[in-house]
Amino acid sequence: MDVEVIENSNKCARCNYCRVCPIYTVEGWESASPRGKLYTIKSLVNGEIDVDARVVKELFKCTTCGSCEVICQVEIPLINLWENFRAHLNSKGYILPVHKKLREKTFREWNPYGESREKRADWFKDLKNLTSTNSDLLYFAGCTASYRTLSIARDTVELFNKTGLDFNYAGVDEYCCGSPFLRTGQRDLAQKLFLKNYKKWKEMGIRRIVTSCAGCYRTIAKDYPKIAEKLDYDFDFEVLHTVQILDEIVDEIDFEDVDVKATYHDPCHLGRHMGVYEEPRRVIEKMGIELIEMEKNRENAFCCGAGGGVKSQFKELALAIGELRVKEALNTNADYLISCCPFCKLHISQSLNNFDKNINVLDIVEVVIRTLNK
Repeated sequence: MDVEVIENSNKCARCNYCRVCPIYTVEGWESASPRGKLYTIKSLVNGEIDVDARVVKELFKCTTCGSCEVICQVEIPLINLWENFRAHLNSKGYILPVHKKLREKTFREWNPYGESREKRADWFKDLKNLTSTNSDLLYFAGCTASYRTLSIARDTVELFNKTGLDFNYAGVDEYCCGSPFLRTGQRDLAQKLFLKNYKKWKEMGIRRIVTSCAGCYRTIAKDYPKIAEKLDYDFDFEVLHTVQILDEIVDEIDFEDVDVKATYHDPCHLGRHMGVYEEPRRVIEKMGIELIEMEKNRENAFCCGAGGGVKSQFKELALAIGELRVKEALNTNADYLISCCPFCKLHISQSLNNFDKNINVLDIVEVVIRTLNK
């Protein structure tokens, strides 16, 4: 850790390009910028400053959106650096109060919302006849679609049925993927969640996994193989986001003629983290919807403000970031703000509350269901 910090801090060109950071954009303090965080960490490693509550708080003000890493002129792997140092702080007993509560809730009910594990599949109760226990394709709804944005999970299952896609579902035996805990440095809990999901998938004979959530997709596709390697497990699953499935089958879907304008929000974990940019745009255009891009899009898209444990611990900061993204969307005069992440949808919808002007915030699957030729 010490070598990683020193080497990367010495690489920093001090160009200030990383001030595209959403936290810095709202707060304006150098300590809030990625460069400021990098030098804070270097000072901690060198023993120039001590760890205290204020320092820890500042280092956790990061959505792990990756804007800094994309624009970094000397290619410092900043996302890994932030997550590694958070894990280091956690190992020393430094954990923020709300993140600790999320941890306790998840150990109790296996989801960070603290909702009853037995209610995880309530959204699926009247849809059970649509699933196939023989399918090796698993639909992984994720915590937010299971407990907060249920229409996304329901519409995904309905779409799979209408397009003849056989799928399986773990029900109450689906566990949080662990993304919130990897982003906040709680790797021990993330590993426990990996083991629970992995063992269930093997038991079900799963070979392919499709999820609605950008955070789940990033975690299962990118982080799970690393955890599996560490534990000497084979990770031989194909992992997809629902929009990638949609992109494959969209030409076979019959859509109604619509007169709708939409803008698209790139979820950080789907876009910058995983490089999925064009698939959702192709699906939107195939639906006959006019796509109007926000000023900041694709790899330069502005974060919604919710990720990295920021929404839970720093609610007002997260909402301030979300409101900046809402302003961009409203400036397009679009009818819909479409995204591919239940957590983004949830947070952007909440960030709209202080605006007189409105825009329909929808997941791409919800839009597909709305525009199907009945």
